[in-house]
Amino acid sequence: MLPRMPLLSQDTPMTVLYGAQSWVDSSTGERIKTLRPGSYVKNIIIEGASHHVYADQPDEFNRVVQEICDSID
Repeated sequence: MLPRMPLLSQDTPMTVLYGAQSWVDSSTGERIKTLRPGSYVKNIIIEGASHHVYADQPDEFNRVVQEICDSID
């Protein structure tokens, strides 16, 4: 994912979701912030979820995704 960051427009907002118990290192989201210093990048960690956030914490996942969708206009 990181090697493709320069291909995205700096105007494209990005939110990265992680499960707190995921095997994926959430520091990747912080690295994205450093690669896109002028862009909106938000990292969200969902407690009680592994890699499959949508399955482990479906209500919280849906709430966060809805919040993201509502914020974009």
